[in-house]
Amino acid sequence: MEVQMRIRLASTIGAGVMLAASVLVPASPAAAAPSFRAPFPCNQTWSGQTRTNHSPAYAIDFNRTNDHGMAVKASAPGTVDIVTNLGDTSYGRYVRINHGGGYTTYYAHLSGFNVSVGQSVGYGTTIGYVGNSGGSSGSHLHYEQRLNGSDIKVRFSGNLALYWGTRNYTRTAGC
Repeated sequence: MEVQMRIRLASTIGAGVMLAASVLVPASPAAAAPSFRAPFPCNQTWSGQTRTNHSPAYAIDFNRTNDHGMAVKASAPGTVDIVTNLGDTSYGRYVRINHGGGYTTYYAHLSGFNVSVGQSVGYGTTIGYVGNSGGSSGSHLHYEQRLNGSDIKVRFSGNLALYWGTRNYTRTAGC
């Protein structure tokens, strides 16, 4: 009987310690988002459009006069994990960069690539060129930021992009 009481007491104390630990030990902090920059060369201004019927909802389509073939830049450091061509559907030629902490960026409708899978890139690395591939109706850059696979509202240097409408964006950060 005394042994059973000691086992119960030890069990109760153990449960209490576990409960206290779960209450007192803070959860690990979420990974901070990279400080994304606009995905084009320094001091260039591009028109960025968002619209409610876009897929995914928070993507931005960037345009500039005579933009076909212009350089597309990495918006944050990371590792290229997809370089592919889906043909005449969807994104067409696109690149995805993994920035760590669950953050990725997508660059779609490209005319060509300048990176390969596994390559490390920094701010401003040319990853490809604006095009009209896939399910596109004209040359432009389709750009997305994602967290754990879900699209999120785009931010550049911590500032939220305009939703829903058109705004001019000039890359000045890190120039």
